[in-house]
Amino acid sequence: MSLTPSQWAALLPLILPALGACLIPLMALDKDQTTAKWIRAVMYGTALLAVGASFWYLTDLWKTGAQPSFFQLRMDRLAQFTGIFVLVAAAMTILQSWDHFHQEGWVKGETLSLLLFSVTGMMLFASTNHFVVLFLGLELFSLPLYALVGTVRARPESAEGGMKYFLTGAVASSCFLMGGVLIYGLSGTLDLSAAAFTLKAQGLATDPLVLVGAALMLLGFLFKVSAVPFHQWTPDAYEASPHPIAGFMSVATKGVALIALLRIFGGSFAPLGNLGVKMQSVIAVLAVATLVVGNLTALVQTNVKRMLAYSSISHAGYLLLGFVAGTPAAYNGVLYYLVIYLAMNMGAFGLLTAVGLVGERTTFDDLRGLGWKRPAMGIAAAIFMLSLAGIPPMGGFYGKYMIFRELVATGHVGMAILGVLASLVSAYYYLRFLVALFLQAPSVEAERLASDRPEVHAPLAGATVLVCAAIVLAGGFLQTFLADGFARRALVDGLGLIR
Repeated sequence: MSLTPSQWAALLPLILPALGACLIPLMALDKDQTTAKWIRAVMYGTALLAVGASFWYLTDLWKTGAQPSFFQLRMDRLAQFTGIFVLVAAAMTILQSWDHFHQEGWVKGETLSLLLFSVTGMMLFASTNHFVVLFLGLELFSLPLYALVGTVRARPESAEGGMKYFLTGAVASSCFLMGGVLIYGLSGTLDLSAAAFTLKAQGLATDPLVLVGAALMLLGFLFKVSAVPFHQWTPDAYEASPHPIAGFMSVATKGVALIALLRIFGGSFAPLGNLGVKMQSVIAVLAVATLVVGNLTALVQTNVKRMLAYSSISHAGYLLLGFVAGTPAAYNGVLYYLVIYLAMNMGAFGLLTAVGLVGERTTFDDLRGLGWKRPAMGIAAAIFMLSLAGIPPMGGFYGKYMIFRELVATGHVGMAILGVLASLVSAYYYLRFLVALFLQAPSVEAERLASDRPEVHAPLAGATVLVCAAIVLAGGFLQTFLADGFARRALVDGLGLIR
């Protein structure tokens, strides 16, 4: 089958990371210990090259305004936004992984290959409204993540976390698949946009089976977002994962699921107006529950990674509030907030690698006094925590503000107030992080253990942390570029939501 240049243009951003994922295991076949160091460097270089080439190509498509397609794959502006978002997160993950896995003593090529396959699936998932392709993308990015959670097999909790994530993910995928089957059975088409028009024309928009199908599909999205009550896997999976993988999951998985949710429920299912209203009510209830459970549970955590996991759950609640408002400006705020959230969470998880806290050494007690020993990392940590709490002038404040403003404008004043109160509650556990860094002295046992260990050198992880801090700090001053020039164009050209 010959492909047109436009079809090749749509496929190339997916082919490049997939090709890198196939090449890396071949390099790992060389077991010669004398060349092992160079082989590892080549593997990481290949992964970065694959991600960088795809990123360069997507930015070129963005600049030229081209929106190529390949059958059900649409590389429109929203898909390009998603691809750039995921590739930036993947590049930071690869850089942090070099330092982290050397600290863990577990540098394996398959981790990079799995990461690149997951990246490919994420871009596919957010680039279509055809149910079969959507499901293939979901599985392509989910299955590698199940393995990545348990990648450090020397740690017992890794296998436990990976198994919990796999079992709950299998149930969520099954529900998502069943929902699509119900929609297909009633409409006779796998294209969700065409299905919506068909159901509307046949007067089936309010049919109970349509509502059940849409609800089951919504469940699959909410599981990936870590919304309550589909959040139980999150703290265990994040705690078991290597730090860079936990950061990647918290950012990329949540971002891709929300963008796909926007494409399907905000775009494809838009003709089914009454269905949208019902789903909006469901999302409103779950957003409130997610805010309450995420923030209150984070208050009592003693492990930093579990605190960040529940923090991630609470931020899913803030982002879902944008879907409750349901306006183009609210969706614009969601995309802007995702960009800032990428920098905040990749930086927060990368910080643990940069200061040498690996394995089980991720409690608040392990952080004590490190802010003074590593002042650059301490300042970066302060930027991340204040931004996650929504303190101005950090980028996180403006992301929440854009969503809360739309809630008030659409009459959801109570939910906006709840969001503000949730942010105030979250300030406690974020400030607790900074108190441990700067205001608490290390224990005698911690000092003894630190003296027995070699000095930590994590230049790549440290560099990504500083870059993330700069993005968060500048986020409030880059609203015109990020919100109006980047996110807005994705919505205009991708879904036609804003004119």
